[in-house]
Amino acid sequence: MIKVLAVLRTIFLVFIAGFTIRAMPLFMDVARTFDEQYARCSGAVSLLARAAWIAIAWIALETAVGWWLVTRGGKRRPGPALQEGEPPVAAPPRA
Repeated sequence: MIKVLAVLRTIFLVFIAGFTIRAMPLFMDVARTFDEQYARCSGAVSLLARAAWIAIAWIALETAVGWWLVTRGGKRRPGPALQEGEPPVAAPPRA
């Protein structure tokens, strides 16, 4: 499950980076009129706002999945039983 989430995070990161780069106003020529300038900026801002909301939704999904993974019960493996007087973490044996 953790590996699947790592793959999904990577795919999402590539997607959101490409989406944001696409939304950036990288025009080489100067707008001739105020209306043209406003239209370019308005389009770029709407795409950037969409990218921000997609990122917020992804963070909310990851938070919910993380909490679900932490709080699910019943599938925990019991650890090895400790002997009487044995410390909880033993040092590795020396060769």
